Amino acid sequence: MVYTILLAAGNHSRTGKIHKIFYKIKGKPLISYTISAFEKNKNINKLIVVGKKEDFEKFSSVIKENNFKKVIDLVEGGNNRQESLLNGKEFLKNNFDIKKDDIILTHNGCNPLVSGKEINEVVREAQNNGAAIVAHKDRDTIKKVDQDNFITKTIPREKVYLAQTPQAMKFSVMEKALQNAKEKNFKGTDSSSLVEKAGLKVKVVDANIQNIKVTYPEDLEIIKSYINHEGFKES
Repeated sequence: MVYTILLAAGNHSRTGKIHKIFYKIKGKPLISYTISAFEKNKNINKLIVVGKKEDFEKFSSVIKENNFKKVIDLVEGGNNRQESLLNGKEFLKNNFDIKKDDIILTHNGCNPLVSGKEINEVVREAQNNGAAIVAHKDRDTIKKVDQDNFITKTIPREKVYLAQTPQAMKFSVMEKALQNAKEKNFKGTDSSSLVEKAGLKVKVVDANIQNIKVTYPEDLEIIKSYINHEGFKES
């Protein structure tokens, strides 16, 4: 079985008054494009949305209006991404007969243009290697600086990837990673960093150029331009 935990409990402080999850493009809220990518993918069996309690009514409306069948429940998020991930994992564990080799995907609600190819590849690599993520190959020269912003090192870009989602792992790997993070009081910035901290390997899959996370208002314009392009097709 392959389950998806859609993380949509973040705030929208960097997009100002714009609530990015529900920002409408072509009359549809951004979150509907995200859910649709997993709804249509044959590898995905079930999906839960982890969000803020006050947004549940809006999420329910999106699910009903689009007739999404794979969304099995809404789960309240935590104070940060890691707590939200834990809440999602615990919900699945407590409500389904999860096997240790079942695959759990985590995906940002504000990464609406993930492709079916990315989902399929990250699932396959997680099945083969335990954990995998999609990421963009870096195209720029990376500089490391000191506290005064003087360059201390140039990092070869061939070895640098910019992480995106989905990120996939076997359920046993997720449990070990979250437990290790709890014991060490470690706070990771994404799911894969928890796996790394637990001493386990993570495979990288090349990300689609359209698969970006909406963080700033200008990102919404980029997403809008992709969706408004006449050749655009939802995954």
